[in-house]
Amino acid sequence: MTRYAVVDLEATDAHSSENKIIQIGIVIVENDEIVETYETDVNPHEPLMPRIKELTGLSNNRLKQAPDFSEVAQDIHKMLENTVFVAHNAKFDYGLLWKSLAQLGLDIDLTRIDTVDLSRVFYPTFEKYGLESLSDWLDLSHEHPHAAVSDAYATAELLVKIQQKVRQLPRAVLEELLRHADNLLYETKSFLQEQLAQTQLQVDGLSVVHNIATKSLTNDENLSKKVLTELSKNFDENIKTLGLSSREKQAQLAEIITDELTGKLPTFIEAPTGIGKTYGYLLPLLAAGKRIIVSTTTKVLQNQLVQDVAPILDEKFGIKMSKLLGLSNYISLEKFSQILQNNTDGKNFEIFKMKVLVWLTETETGELDELSRVMTNDDYFARLAYGGYLGASQLHYEQEFWLRAQKRSKISEISVVNHAYLIERLADYPETFLENRVLVVDEAQQLFPIMENLGQQSIKITDELVKIDTTGSQLTKRLQESLIFQLSKKQLDLDKIRLDAEELGLTELSKIVSVPDSFVWRENDRLFSSQKDFYNFAQRVPKTSKLFMLGATLSLSDEKPTFPELLGFDDYQFFKIKGNVAENQQLFVINDGPNVKNTGTIDYAHYTAEAVAELAELNIPIVVLFTSKISLTFTAEKLSADGWTVLAQDINGTATQIKKKFDKGESQILLGLGSFWEGVDFEQQDKLILVISRLPFSTPDDILTKKYASKFKNPFYDFNVPMATLKMRQALGRVNRRTTQRSSVVVLDNRLLGKSYAKRMRHKLTDIISLKKLGFEETVSEILNFLL
Repeated sequence: MTRYAVVDLEATDAHSSENKIIQIGIVIVENDEIVETYETDVNPHEPLMPRIKELTGLSNNRLKQAPDFSEVAQDIHKMLENTVFVAHNAKFDYGLLWKSLAQLGLDIDLTRIDTVDLSRVFYPTFEKYGLESLSDWLDLSHEHPHAAVSDAYATAELLVKIQQKVRQLPRAVLEELLRHADNLLYETKSFLQEQLAQTQLQVDGLSVVHNIATKSLTNDENLSKKVLTELSKNFDENIKTLGLSSREKQAQLAEIITDELTGKLPTFIEAPTGIGKTYGYLLPLLAAGKRIIVSTTTKVLQNQLVQDVAPILDEKFGIKMSKLLGLSNYISLEKFSQILQNNTDGKNFEIFKMKVLVWLTETETGELDELSRVMTNDDYFARLAYGGYLGASQLHYEQEFWLRAQKRSKISEISVVNHAYLIERLADYPETFLENRVLVVDEAQQLFPIMENLGQQSIKITDELVKIDTTGSQLTKRLQESLIFQLSKKQLDLDKIRLDAEELGLTELSKIVSVPDSFVWRENDRLFSSQKDFYNFAQRVPKTSKLFMLGATLSLSDEKPTFPELLGFDDYQFFKIKGNVAENQQLFVINDGPNVKNTGTIDYAHYTAEAVAELAELNIPIVVLFTSKISLTFTAEKLSADGWTVLAQDINGTATQIKKKFDKGESQILLGLGSFWEGVDFEQQDKLILVISRLPFSTPDDILTKKYASKFKNPFYDFNVPMATLKMRQALGRVNRRTTQRSSVVVLDNRLLGKSYAKRMRHKLTDIISLKKLGFEETVSEILNFLL
């Protein structure tokens, strides 16, 4: 029976080689139980630095009363005899203890286990592995963080939890883990080796194929058919069954859906946010016995539907909802099996393989986004991504998650996809994909940027240039110089580039600049090409499929919808459900801030950061929206330098990852781009502050703006201004998801106070929200009164 000594030390300075112990905590674990604890303060005979006092709660006066390390060293040395040394960051604790004992002539030579490395492997979806975060997520006893015995006790409980988790693995999986475990710190592998005898060959609920275990198929996945539970034809009754009350606008939407279901034309419905739109379209379709495909803008919104709506529909009506993503979002078990054959891919990748082995015993979906990104890179995920090839002869055929997702989708009444996946499938086999299903496209205006990205062609310029034979003739060298010069110009001469590329035999480069009637531009090392007209979505949808296109912003003006025509629809039905002015939301435009146009990017980012910091003093969750990555980055750096913990998109994780952390309360400040304007709902927070740093105008160089410009006489007034206003309205809706939620919106950009186009924007905004023009300090006071 192994005796584990779980140790935590507090020191005068964790980063100094001259540091001294000021507190020791030791917890003894035997037979999966904590059997003994030891704690003592230690007099370092020097004053503590202020940050150490703050961190540990210790004072100089208290430590003056404590024994010298030499007085307790023998007891500690004896306590550690015949134990395995365990610590959360063993390098620090073992190193400092070894040094301190050695100075007194006492030697230790113990087997060491590091629980940080073990946590990375056995909690593969966690985004942090600090002891405080682990204590919160795993409910460890940790009442006094950075008090030595409290830290040691929490680490001991963590060790026991990991030990129990290891023993629940099938033996073949643990054996595979051990093949890669030499990469764990110190002798941590020995801890896993010791658990081997207590594992089972087979574990209920898991299927093991070639050392990879996955959850066994559920009964639902094995069903070929499912009977739809009866819903009432009355919308109010169905809403009542869900435990909700029908809302006027929601019932209006449901009535339109019911009336239009038998119509052959595509139906466009503009409906305000916060009316319960999801149930407004789902319930009448389900009541009519229809199977549905719902397309949302992002994977985040897909997850919201599956996590929030699906369980309720299943419980109340027996309705099944499933989710489908693009191929590369799923792990390929066939690829992973091949990768496992090698165990010399470097420390971090080998530990990543171990994480994946554990994760596969837990995941229901096989979606790679579930895995933690800590100490990994995109290449790790790319090497595992499913590529689409699937043969029944493959070793892991029945386990492949993409195949499971397809099976679940076939038996589900509702299949949820995102716009990118929808467009890909409509381009391939639309009839099969939409067979006997109604297609509902939510936030349909967001199809434009997604279709644009999917429709673009691009090449890497350096990949083309390396094909040139530089040992050739002088003519070749002159053509090469000419081509490089042409590609570096701001205004590309496509004819000249094409001629040079053809002479040099660069067929891919020649092809991309020769596409007739297209935009061609350069971004960094890539050359892009896009057709001048919009992608024709209407042509992709079979005429026999019923189509509903929904969104809060489907028209640019009251006179003409515009969006349906831009999507390629000539004949369609258009309905508009008008919203009410929100009583639970208020909008402030700051009138004493700097002028955006006359202020540099860094200075304006610092102004934004200072405003956010002052609002953060109210201790209310804050979402800050940006129109550029560079502005977000400068603001994040300033806030971090001033001591604030922030969740910044693409700095602290993807949109999905930081949204999860924000909802868990890991930080009260989220800085977002892109999808946070239009596609991510904040439902968890009862009170919210939304800060809009700049008005969301498209830049003149934006490719979609160029395409829109060709459709309007005055693109800025007729398109850019309405689009920016719509984007603002959508942002307001993201933080107003229910009547019991309250939010304050602060616009720092004082261009909204101007005349001409600003007046037009304000008019459209005050249809849904009350607007006040105030100084910043007055705004903070108003928010305080409104939210607190």
